Amino acid sequence: MNNKTHTITAYYAQAVIEGAKRLNYDTDSLLQSVGLTEITSDQRVAPQVITQLIQSVWKQLDDEFMGFTSQPCKQGVFAMMARQSIQCRTLREALTHGAQFYHLIRNDLGVSFIEVDNDKENEAIFSIQLNDESLDPEHLLIEFFLLVWHRFAIWLVGNKVPLKYADFKYSPPAHVKEYSLFFPCHCRFNQTKNSIVFDRSALSLPIKRSEKELHEFLKKSPADLLSKPLFSNTFTSQVMTYMGETINEGSLNSMPLIEDVASYFNMSSRNLRRRLSEEHSSYQSIKDTLRKNHAIKLLTDNELAINQISREVGFNEPAAFTRAFKQWTGQTPRNFRQL
Repeated sequence: MNNKTHTITAYYAQAVIEGAKRLNYDTDSLLQSVGLTEITSDQRVAPQVITQLIQSVWKQLDDEFMGFTSQPCKQGVFAMMARQSIQCRTLREALTHGAQFYHLIRNDLGVSFIEVDNDKENEAIFSIQLNDESLDPEHLLIEFFLLVWHRFAIWLVGNKVPLKYADFKYSPPAHVKEYSLFFPCHCRFNQTKNSIVFDRSALSLPIKRSEKELHEFLKKSPADLLSKPLFSNTFTSQVMTYMGETINEGSLNSMPLIEDVASYFNMSSRNLRRRLSEEHSSYQSIKDTLRKNHAIKLLTDNELAINQISREVGFNEPAAFTRAFKQWTGQTPRNFRQL
């Protein structure tokens, strides 16, 4: 993603301003501090504008929760928690500590971190619940808090932490297409919790950050959080995971259309192509990777005829499958099987 051209909906600026307005702050001066005089619903702005606006609100309100909770959260609270988190050994310890930290200091919201390990699920779930949801009518704090914690987890370990899905208690908002940028996964609405969910295998990743690195991170916050993911191929991974799960339920002959994939991620097929292109990927390359991986798996079974494998991976003609497989691997299916 190109930070010079990337923009996000001005909805976020509007929501931030509404929070300050409810507390009777001079919102005109807040807008002027970031070079804006007014905000329209169809406007798009650079992430830096939202960053500056949030920083202004933090400073004027002395509230990291921007007026969306019954009591302010003084500036420096997140920094205090973060300094303790970088002393943890693993991501599991850091997330457990973060949830306990906010549980101890806040009475107006609940933060929880749980692990689910059974025959069907192997998940880590980080959740937030506001005691008075009416104070955050546009759900800005919910979005922002979950976004911060996902990006913070990635930063702590210096590695990908792909989301399996994200749950939200409310209905899909008008700006739902923006969610594909901030939450590169399947977003489910009208759920019982507000949560981000990822695989438990990431929890053993070691914490790699130093005090000096944390200082730089906090100085720029939330700039890095609102720009691009620290590992931009996360979205490609999520698309591949979704398509792979769909295939597991059927066959490669019923691979989802690009329109179906785009709908799953709350975006248009045009935006899906653009997002994948930004990561040097494509819908077709994902299809080819899934076909190649499935073909390799089937070729290890010497009882299956190559003609049958060809049909299983979505080719009507064995010759077309052979050409494609040789392009993928440099070998014909028959030669690959004989190795």
